[in-house]
Amino acid sequence: MRDAQNNVIVRESFSMAYMGGEIWFCQLDALYDKKELVMEKFHRDLEAIKRPSATGLVGINMNQTEIDKDMAVEITRCFKDLKKLRKVVFIGINRKIKNVIKTELQLNEQETGFVYTFINDYEKAKLWLVGK
Repeated sequence: MRDAQNNVIVRESFSMAYMGGEIWFCQLDALYDKKELVMEKFHRDLEAIKRPSATGLVGINMNQTEIDKDMAVEITRCFKDLKKLRKVVFIGINRKIKNVIKTELQLNEQETGFVYTFINDYEKAKLWLVGK
């Protein structure tokens, strides 16, 4: 889907069967500096992740999207509120934002009911999510 107002292509997020597991990929990539668009799309995707039938394995692709501290904190807090998550992989983020996310998740570690990691390779991220 093309967002004519922002002149970017907004890719649909999707559920994928992979090596005996099911993964939800939140596609926030290539949205560059369009903060409002990124967060709007994330919140729409969050509704799909919250469904009872949705998987607990989530990849959030942020490659080529500028994520600032406020965005990272909001995304992290939304994930911490989801009790059904088992594993989350953050794909394509820089070191600064990685540290922000880690700090947020470690603040109340007992509230974080999922394991997480940071991987820049999409294929390696899929393997990590399904435990291969």
